[in-house]
Amino acid sequence: MTSWEWRRSVTNAAILADVAMDHGLALADCLQDTGIDKQLLDTPGAEITAGQEIQLIRNMVNLTDDEWGLGIEAGARTRITTHGVFALAVLSSPTMRSAVDCAMRYFSLMTSFARAWHEHVGNEVHMYVDDSEIPKDVRGLCGERDMAALLMNWVLVFGVPPPVLRGEVGGGLRERALPILEEFGIPCTEAVGPHLAVFDATDLDKPMPQASPLNALLFEEQCADLLQRRGLQHGFAGSVREVLLHSLNGKISQEDVAASLHMSLRTMRRRLAEEGTSYRRLCTETFGNLAEELLATGLTVEDVAFRMGYSGAPSFSNAFKHWRGISPGRYARGVTDRVRSAGT
Repeated sequence: MTSWEWRRSVTNAAILADVAMDHGLALADCLQDTGIDKQLLDTPGAEITAGQEIQLIRNMVNLTDDEWGLGIEAGARTRITTHGVFALAVLSSPTMRSAVDCAMRYFSLMTSFARAWHEHVGNEVHMYVDDSEIPKDVRGLCGERDMAALLMNWVLVFGVPPPVLRGEVGGGLRERALPILEEFGIPCTEAVGPHLAVFDATDLDKPMPQASPLNALLFEEQCADLLQRRGLQHGFAGSVREVLLHSLNGKISQEDVAASLHMSLRTMRRRLAEEGTSYRRLCTETFGNLAEELLATGLTVEDVAFRMGYSGAPSFSNAFKHWRGISPGRYARGVTDRVRSAGT
């Protein structure tokens, strides 16, 4: 069973309340049994529990007989700047790819109550969203909101429509999601398992317009602190990732990671598999992303090797080739060339 006591920004609830009132609902009815004071909705920086927001959504569902489209409307009104430091971390990322990776690492800081993960598969990014733990009576409105917020904010962040090649919508929600999917021209089928969106990754290595890699690292640290302070459940993979980041050079063994988490290697592997990932994939993502961000700042290969705890550039270069398939020097030159091209 999922606990809904973790905290989140009240802004998401305020947007939902605005949508509800625009559809003729009384604010007092929407807030009934939530424990949310109406003044809190206008208080910057205020927080509520996930359970309080779910009760607000449940009230909207009951008062409107679960009217389709309310979630899409709420998602369309949700701007990435709504999410504070999360927005700064995404917008200051070095490349589109690192921005996507950042957004997925801190997915819980956005609108969604669902569990999400992604994989880089050749020239595609496969994004999975599992909302099976969300109460069934509010799952439809929540799904609408998440899809609309993701698609609308992709345009705001990257300046282009999201390059979604195809999608799968589970839980019988496909028909309900069709208005927003058709607006973006996304072909979508019904699925049994988690929702899936397949993105074309061809252009994801382009630089971000507001790239500031060093600040991006700072903002990500603040995002991680916010997750911890709010008690957000970022999954078991997040715990493994934290251990890997503290080891830096990637030479820590699976056995050492499992021991630091007070469990057997078999249990660690099983729990990662349950979240759709693996130890090897986490190493590739964690160390590869960190190395890319440091190289994008203009540091030399030698400097990055030193900062990541390697004995020298050769050992770091071998590791980077294993993570990304190219040498760190070639990657750094590619970033420089793309930045120059963007400026001409």
